[in-house]
Amino acid sequence: MPLLAPQHKLVLRHLLSRDGTALPSELSTVSGLELEDVLNALDHLHRTDLAAPMPHTPGLGEGRWSLTSHGRQVGPSLAKGEPGSRTQNEDGDPAEGWGFPWRPVKKDPPVYASSLPRPTRENRKGVRRPLFPIQVPDQVPPRRRWGLMALASVVTVVGVVLMLITIRQVDIEIGGIEDGVALQPNSIEGAQISFTVSGANARSAQLLLDDFPVSGVQRYGNRIVWLVPPLTEGDHSLELVVERRLYGQVSRSINFTVDGTPPLIGLPDVLEPVPMDEPVTIAGTSEPGATLVVGGVPIETKDGSFVLELEEPPAGPVSVLAIDRAGNTSTFNMIIPIAYPRTQGVHVSAAAWAHDGLKNSVLDLIRAGKVTAVEISLKNESGVVGYDSSVPLAIETGAADNLFNLREAIEELHALDVRVIGRIVAFRDPVLAKYAWAKGDQDWVIQTSDGRPLSKYGGFTNFQNSGVQKYNLDIAREAAEMGIDDVLWDYMRRPEGRLDSMYIPGVGLDDPSPVIVDFLRQSQSLLREFGVFQGVSVFGISATRGEFIAQDVAAMAQYVDYVSPMVYPSHWSRGEYGVAHPEAQPYDITRASLADFQRVLDGTNTALVPWLQDFSMRVPYGPAEVKAQIDAAASLGIYDWLIWDPTVTYTSEGIVAAKS
Repeated sequence: MPLLAPQHKLVLRHLLSRDGTALPSELSTVSGLELEDVLNALDHLHRTDLAAPMPHTPGLGEGRWSLTSHGRQVGPSLAKGEPGSRTQNEDGDPAEGWGFPWRPVKKDPPVYASSLPRPTRENRKGVRRPLFPIQVPDQVPPRRRWGLMALASVVTVVGVVLMLITIRQVDIEIGGIEDGVALQPNSIEGAQISFTVSGANARSAQLLLDDFPVSGVQRYGNRIVWLVPPLTEGDHSLELVVERRLYGQVSRSINFTVDGTPPLIGLPDVLEPVPMDEPVTIAGTSEPGATLVVGGVPIETKDGSFVLELEEPPAGPVSVLAIDRAGNTSTFNMIIPIAYPRTQGVHVSAAAWAHDGLKNSVLDLIRAGKVTAVEISLKNESGVVGYDSSVPLAIETGAADNLFNLREAIEELHALDVRVIGRIVAFRDPVLAKYAWAKGDQDWVIQTSDGRPLSKYGGFTNFQNSGVQKYNLDIAREAAEMGIDDVLWDYMRRPEGRLDSMYIPGVGLDDPSPVIVDFLRQSQSLLREFGVFQGVSVFGISATRGEFIAQDVAAMAQYVDYVSPMVYPSHWSRGEYGVAHPEAQPYDITRASLADFQRVLDGTNTALVPWLQDFSMRVPYGPAEVKAQIDAAASLGIYDWLIWDPTVTYTSEGIVAAKS
C-alpha cells in the first residue's frame, strides 16, 4: 500500500467526495491548501497510481484530474481519518491514514506454554533425508573455477553497463506544440507548452527560447509548463535543458515559426482583354508553400509559380485565395475582361424597324460604312415587347406587340456584317407594374411611402422581386437563343427622388445598388452561356453621383463588358464641369464627362461605349454638333459609340466613321 502524507489524504478525500474527478483549483478551494500543494499532492497520487490527469487541450484552461480504477478501489480505505486522531487506548490501526498496514505487537505466550522446551535438532522428530544420495565434491576443479569466475565477471560488467544505460536514459515529452509548425501570433500567444521529464529530476531544468532563458515557467514535479507570451514574427527554437550531476546535460528542442503576414500573390488584378470564345492562360507567383485556390479550383505551385488554363473566359470576377502555412490568407477578385469588338452604332426602335422608310435609312448608313452595329429595342420604356416574343408573361400581360420578327432581323443585319444589340428597358415597365398590381402582387411594384403605386413613368417595377427579375432574364435568354450579339440593359436603376419618399419591398431604406449589381451578375452568367456580350446604360451623372439613382458604376463594371453613359449635352446643367452652356458646347461637355468615366473604369478594362446625341431640344443639332461629340470621344482614345435619335432620322453627314 502507498505511503500517504496528511495533505495527500486530504486531496484524496476531496477527490472521492467529487465523484472521483475535479479541477486542481476546486480542490485548493475546498481543502484550504495552496494550489501548488494541491498539484504536488496530485503528482504524488499520480506516481502511486491513485489518480491521473484527464486529457487536456493546451490553451483551454487547467486540466481535470480523476481517480484511477486502482484509486477508486483502495482510495476509501486510505482516506479514512487523520494521522494521530486515535488515542493509545483505542483499538485499531495506529498507522491508519499513513497508507501502510500495521501488524499488532506479538503477545507473550501463555504460562502453560512457557515451560515447554524449545525444539532442537536433537529432539526434532521426523528428520527428513534426501531420497537420492548427492555426492558433493570437496573441491571444484581449477579449470572450471576460472571459467565460472570469468562468466561471473562478464555478467557483472553487462549488469553494470545495463544499469548505467538505464540510469542515463532520460525521456522528455513535449506537448502543446508540434515541431516545425507555423502559427499566427494570436494562435500561439497564451498557449501552454508542457515538458514532462522521465528518468531525471526536472527541478533544475532550464527552458531556453532562442538560447535565452525564459520567465513564467511553472513546475509541477517533473512537469514544466510555459504560458507563451507575445512573440515576434520569425523562426524560433525552444529547448529544455536538464542537468544531471554525474551524467551531464540532457536536452530536447523544437523549432517553430510565428507568422502573421498574409501571403503575397504575384497576379494582375485585371488582365488584358481576351476573345470571348478562346482559351485563357493565367500565370503568376505565390509565396512558396502557400495553398492557392483560383475560382474555387486548387492550383499546384512549383517554386512559388503557377499556371491556370481555362477553356474560355469566366463570367464575372474570379476569386483568388492564398493560404500560407500559418493560416494567413490573401484574397481578391481578378477580372478577365472580354475584348469588346469595335462598335459604332445607332438606335432603332421596334416601330422604326417595322417601318420600311426608317429601316431603309438605317440600312443606308450601313452600306455607307458609317456604322458597324444596330441597337434594336426589344422592350422599351413603355414596357412593350416589340418583337415576336414567346415569353409567357409578355403574352399574359399583353406586352408582346409582335411588330417584327427578331430572328429575321438578326439574319438580315448579320448578312451585312453588322452586329445586333438588343436593348431591354428593365425596371421601368408600366405594363408589368399595372398587371402585377391588379393581380394583388404589390411587392412587384415600387410604391410611394404611403403604399400607392409610384406614378412616375407610369409604373416602376421592383428590381428586388424575383418574378420581375425572371421576366427580364427570360426576354434576354430568348434574344440570345435567336442569335443576338449583345444585350444592352437600360433603366438599370431606381427611380429618381428621395429614397424615403418611396417604398421598395424587400429593400426598404437600404442602398439598393447591390441588388441591381447582383442582377447584372445573374444576367452575365446567363448570357455568357450563349457567347453574348452584356452592356449597361447609365446616367451621365453616375460617374460622380450614382448613389442618387442606385448606379454604382465601378461595381457594375465587374459584370458587364461595356458601360454606355448617356452623356447627352442637353442633359447637363449650365456650369457642369466648368462648361458654361453644355448644350451649346457639345465637344467640351462630352470630353469632360467621358474623362470622368475613364477615371471610374480605370483598371477594369471594361469598354466605354458612350451614348451621343443626334436630336434637338433647346439648341438645334445638326452635322456639326454630332461630329463634335464623336471628335471629343476620339480625343480621349474612345472610338466606340452609340448615337440616339428617338425619331430614328439620323444626320448622316455628321456621322464620321472613326479611323482608329
